[in-house]
Amino acid sequence: MILDRAVNGIFYAVLKMSLVLPYSQRLHFFGFVFSSFIGPIFGYQKRSQQNLKFIFPQMSADQRRIISREVNKNFGKNIIENYSKDDVIKALDNAYINGEGLTVVKDALANKKPLLLVSGHIGNYEIARLALKQMGYESAGLYRPAKNPYFNAHYVKSLEYLSGPVFPQDRRGVLQFARYLQDGGVAAMLFDVRATRYDVIPFLGQPAHTSDFPAALALRMGSIVVPFFAHRADDGLTHRLEFEAPIALSTPIEMMTELSERLESQILKHPEQWFWVHNRWGDAEQRQNLIKEGTL
Repeated sequence: MILDRAVNGIFYAVLKMSLVLPYSQRLHFFGFVFSSFIGPIFGYQKRSQQNLKFIFPQMSADQRRIISREVNKNFGKNIIENYSKDDVIKALDNAYINGEGLTVVKDALANKKPLLLVSGHIGNYEIARLALKQMGYESAGLYRPAKNPYFNAHYVKSLEYLSGPVFPQDRRGVLQFARYLQDGGVAAMLFDVRATRYDVIPFLGQPAHTSDFPAALALRMGSIVVPFFAHRADDGLTHRLEFEAPIALSTPIEMMTELSERLESQILKHPEQWFWVHNRWGDAEQRQNLIKEGTL
């Protein structure tokens, strides 16, 4: 607990100091801190390079290092954006918000139909909820609590301040999230983390344990499922947000497979903006066991 308190104290001090900087400098500063210090110290650089090598064995070591650095830079920018609501709103004025599913989203909002927005850890995935809030619609989010309780306390507040209510991924939180959707609300969640209690489906050409919760929830509630993807523009400050065509309600496996394929397409276009830091495919031994089992 003492270490957690100390780590959070250092982070919060850096956060407070950075908030006095102009917005563009603030983002670049946090991107630099995460790519140059946080990433290497906490093993994020190493993990992302290992995952890149696993999925793209022909990729050069130099290219893996470059992508890994950009991944951590984007992670840092995401963090500070969560504490910079007014500036992010201004940046949204220049954002590209479109896609085949945008009309579906607007219709669901206008008619208070249950709407489940699903994405992965790519770009700044909170942008969609903030964009909806600027349109006058609140949405609920689902988050995984941070291991550091001191960091988690103010981080959750930043998420709620940025874009609306969020619920933890525990039994009570999931029930509240589902109830919010059932009542005709808009709920947004991510699905691309390793979930060993669930079946494996292909993800970027390799078997990956994938939760079917988004599909199961949508089927139970009869909600519309719209994949959305946010990307950071070349200037590193503004965003592009695309709502894709809805996922048809079928079976959990079919729906999660399609969601995975949609996300794969986005990762291949923007590999430097997906969170390769996650232990998506397990460690080396677990990966090989999945492949040998012929589960796919």
